[in-house]
Amino acid sequence: MNVGSLCSRPPVAAPTGAPLSDVARLMRERHVGAVVITEGDPQRPHVAGIITDRDIVCARVTRTEDLSSINAGEIMTPHPLVIAEQDSVGAAVAHLRARGVRRAPVVASDGALVGLVSADDLLAHLARQIAAMAGIVARQIRKENA
Repeated sequence: MNVGSLCSRPPVAAPTGAPLSDVARLMRERHVGAVVITEGDPQRPHVAGIITDRDIVCARVTRTEDLSSINAGEIMTPHPLVIAEQDSVGAAVAHLRARGVRRAPVVASDGALVGLVSADDLLAHLARQIAAMAGIVARQIRKENA
């Protein structure tokens, strides 16, 4: 199974020039904790950065400007971990662990943004795999006892 089949599509995204208040509104409306910040062609955008809900809180605490006067490009984390949609689940877990992050934009082979994968997405997939393995063991035991 590859990351492309597990990631959230379409990802919640905003351009670098979007006001931070719009990014915060997107998070609330879409019930997400991160927004991918994009640049380039709006039809096939590329990843410029990522903003988490924590980034917005930190911006609000450390800056005096209104959130609507701060653009996404000013506070985004630039050059975030990006995972290719054809990467395996194991590779994605290793990349997230190595970078110490819980989310990563997912890109197509041409670098265009296609989704967002989270540690939660990967954990849910791995839990289903473990449950399937447990089912094999349980079935074998029932078969032997019959």
